[in-house]
Amino acid sequence: MITIPLRPIPVRIIFLLALAAGFAPLGWMVIRTAIGDSVMMFVERKPDLSLEARIEGADLALKYSPNDPLIRWRRGGVYLNAANEEMEESRLEVALDEFRAAARMCPDDYRAWLSLGRALDRGGETAEARRAFERAVALAPNHFDPRWAFGNHLLRAGDRDGSFAQMRVALGNRPSALPLVFDYAWDVYRGDGKAIAAALDPPRQVKSLLTSLLIYRGRVDDAMAVWRGMESPSASDAQKVAEALFNTGNFNKAYAVWASVEIPNRPLPDAGSLLSNGGFEGKLSLNQKTPFLTWQITPTAGAKVLQDRKGPRAGQFSFRAGFDVRGNVAFTIASQTVPVKPSTSYLLTFSIKREKLLSLSTPLIEVFDSAYDLAGGNRFRVTTKPLPNGDSGWNDYTLEFTTNAQTEAATVRIQRPPCSEPPCPIEGHVWFDEFKLAEKAK
Repeated sequence: MITIPLRPIPVRIIFLLALAAGFAPLGWMVIRTAIGDSVMMFVERKPDLSLEARIEGADLALKYSPNDPLIRWRRGGVYLNAANEEMEESRLEVALDEFRAAARMCPDDYRAWLSLGRALDRGGETAEARRAFERAVALAPNHFDPRWAFGNHLLRAGDRDGSFAQMRVALGNRPSALPLVFDYAWDVYRGDGKAIAAALDPPRQVKSLLTSLLIYRGRVDDAMAVWRGMESPSASDAQKVAEALFNTGNFNKAYAVWASVEIPNRPLPDAGSLLSNGGFEGKLSLNQKTPFLTWQITPTAGAKVLQDRKGPRAGQFSFRAGFDVRGNVAFTIASQTVPVKPSTSYLLTFSIKREKLLSLSTPLIEVFDSAYDLAGGNRFRVTTKPLPNGDSGWNDYTLEFTTNAQTEAATVRIQRPPCSEPPCPIEGHVWFDEFKLAEKAK
């Protein structure tokens, strides 16, 4: 090994000066690159900059770092955005030059090829754009963006099958993008649910979402075909699909889906009743997502509900609602939906007591076709009279009704309606117990 003696001071000085001279260009290059990156970062993080200021900043960054492929790529993005905003083709030419330079300087970076493909596509250079997209996909086959962009390019080029082949792979990489891809497929396949399901064939974890999207677009039969084709659907899958069917008035199908999978602690009807937990002996929870056989209780300011041990009508608990509501507020205290038969007569029985109830609009009990809000007055709806003000012990009530030929489910609801004229406060307490719903004896 060769050694250089550095003991004499003049030799040391000469060596250090030579070393500094050798590293000075490298240091200046590092400084210039850092300045260019800082300027470009400032441009990208300041969306409120004017278009001219963004372009000026990108140009300045390039002056400091002309050989940095990332600066070239980011400058191309600034010019492409400017071209889209101004519809100025000269800006597009600069963007293309920058993306080509970035791809040439860093040929294994899929981002440069992806941006080049988009810019070429924007400029109508279809053949070259396709090659750029293919290169981006080859470099990053498991990334969503290249597949999505290439799929869009193929769709615009008229290659529908090739387009959705790419989008299927894109969905596999990002299942959460299904609603976006679904909208494309809906337009392309003109709402043909079977064709859409076949074209997308999404990953297992989002097939229930595809089923729901088809339901909300009115393609219920096609949606149910997707549901039946799912292998071992989970409780979460069933919940999502049942909710979509429930919200669109398809209650029989909703109940069949909800009942088809194993759900922990699934509620069951009480003995001799179609309702579940009609005596309020079981647990009550706010904001339940279970569609059937569960009391739905939504918090309302000024209204407090709880299970009460004090003097129930039967069993150990009753359901107490306390009111200190100052405004003219309509709200649901509790509701439950259950499957029923069409064209059939039913009896609903229940018990109520009151304490210091005071309002111009007091609670009432109603039963209605669960599709009433969708079908309007063509479906049945029966109600009690509003409760009297003041105090009372336990009183027993009965509501009789007959379902329509189209009825699939009925909803029992404890409701406080609004007053005809505000203000309309309500205060006091009401207890509810022993709700039972059964077919009327013939």
